[in-house]
Amino acid sequence: MLTGRKIPEIEEPFIKRQKFIANKGNITKVKTPWYVKLAAKILPLSIRKRIGDAMTPDPFKETYNYLLRTKKYKTIFDYFEKSWTNGVPSYGRNVSTPEVKEVMKEAVKGNLKPLIEYAMRTYENDRKALFEALEGNYELIFWYTPFLDELSHFLIRKKLRLMNVYIDLNKLAKKISEKLDDGDILYIISDHGMEPIPGDPRGGDHSDHGFFSSNTGETIEKPQDLFRLIVRRAKGDGEV
Repeated sequence: MLTGRKIPEIEEPFIKRQKFIANKGNITKVKTPWYVKLAAKILPLSIRKRIGDAMTPDPFKETYNYLLRTKKYKTIFDYFEKSWTNGVPSYGRNVSTPEVKEVMKEAVKGNLKPLIEYAMRTYENDRKALFEALEGNYELIFWYTPFLDELSHFLIRKKLRLMNVYIDLNKLAKKISEKLDDGDILYIISDHGMEPIPGDPRGGDHSDHGFFSSNTGETIEKPQDLFRLIVRRAKGDGEV
């Protein structure tokens, strides 16, 4: 989304680990080795995860802040003089902290309380930062929160609880819209959805499609297309 292209250095660590853990993954279309298919049939997921952890590095640690560290790829922020973001995993934010791992471990055991408390606390902090940014004189505001992803893995089968989360997000979108001036543009994007996965101790995992909406009527086919929309706007609707 930030660069308009897939970044091999960011994508490959996730693909490599996924190959060791499951017989298929939605991160990208990859050919699954025969030994992984065999392991998926005879080994429980918990064992496959341990093997994956032992044989492959943590992809979040490997790719954290990659775009800022290397400056190898141009991002949407390079097209604006005044921009703000609270960070995404490859650009100024780490979503794989010891606290996250601990609450996830508890959630897998069936204790969702620490995860929900952590996710809601994160959401509140992110939301506060967003509204402070909306009071500033920024040309581009890119806001991100991981809380819905964290919760949806475990609430995908708990429809009423998950619905309440989405209702709250819908209210947030309305409040943001009310703060926009005439001519301001709002894009809302999710790079994936969530679907129930039989046998997954969390309950669900990423789907192979995302969601996008705008206050302009514009649509996109892939998450990377967001880059082109934003850059065209930065250039005054010119070609990218």
